[in-house]
Amino acid sequence: MTGKVTILNHIGNTPLLRLNHVTDSLGVDIFVKCEFMNPGGSIKDRMALGMIEAAEKRGDLKPGGTIVDQSTGNTGPALSFVGNVKGYKVRIFLPAQLSSAYDSADRIRIARLYGAKVTPIDLNDHMENADRLQGIERAATFVAIRMKQCSDLQQGDASNWWANQLCNVDNTRAHREFTGTEILQQMGGKIDGWVASVGTGDTLLGVSQALKEECPELKVAGVVPTDDPRIEWVRSRAVHKALEKFGVTNLRFLIEDLLESNVMGTEITIENGAAKNMADRLCREEGLYCGMSSGANVCAAIQMAKSMDKGSRIVTVAVDRRDRYFAEHPNEHYVV
Repeated sequence: MTGKVTILNHIGNTPLLRLNHVTDSLGVDIFVKCEFMNPGGSIKDRMALGMIEAAEKRGDLKPGGTIVDQSTGNTGPALSFVGNVKGYKVRIFLPAQLSSAYDSADRIRIARLYGAKVTPIDLNDHMENADRLQGIERAATFVAIRMKQCSDLQQGDASNWWANQLCNVDNTRAHREFTGTEILQQMGGKIDGWVASVGTGDTLLGVSQALKEECPELKVAGVVPTDDPRIEWVRSRAVHKALEKFGVTNLRFLIEDLLESNVMGTEITIENGAAKNMADRLCREEGLYCGMSSGANVCAAIQMAKSMDKGSRIVTVAVDRRDRYFAEHPNEHYVV
């Protein structure tokens, strides 16, 4: 960044810590990149800043403009945080429901406190017979409806810029150029494994690209929650089909880049209970005040460690702060 110093200058350069208690004497060192210590409380601060500044340079986002996007949680607060500090209006579409335990209330509060206009979307309000949809088709349709809201706003008014986190290559670039580079420096270039949630594909792919330049034999695992298998709704093209029904075409998802890159050697599915239990342990035993995705990432890193040689070094990421799940406590739910 150039110009005056703001809180945005303090995004990144987060600590990387070796876990001491939860790894159960595996003989493999597991390190956690503490992204919940970004000023906005999550790893999404990086991609929000990267996407917004790239759009500014291209002229896609102009002074007085509005940033729009859809999110299940962390991207909404991050775009609101970065966008409003930069003087933009921000509008976010979040799901009103995903599962019986999912409650976005805290993430909505955070985004609104940062200044965003937040609209919870109920699937039933936008589609007849929505209750008949199940599994991957339901999830894909739900995200397609929220993406349709953003697309329409951008098409209807040139001052609206759709960040489109699921497809924006500047999202991946932010992690390749910054997150991955930081990890290499902090680890002295000695890394045997990298584990992260598949999510939108950005963190897993971007960091993998950076790490593999220095560590070509690196093992990479992508983490998938049982209740939010978005890699499947992209792999099956269910989300493309849903978008086409709403007239939104020609989008390429970052998960497609991830799959075609072949950097991900393993997919590890983590149950919600295991993710929550590990998040609890990370808080109590390691002092890491992080949420469900962080717990899932550490669970997956421990699984990877069991197949690694003694003395190997695995890096994973603590994604966000625990307090954005308080509305769900004590039944916090793992979604990306």
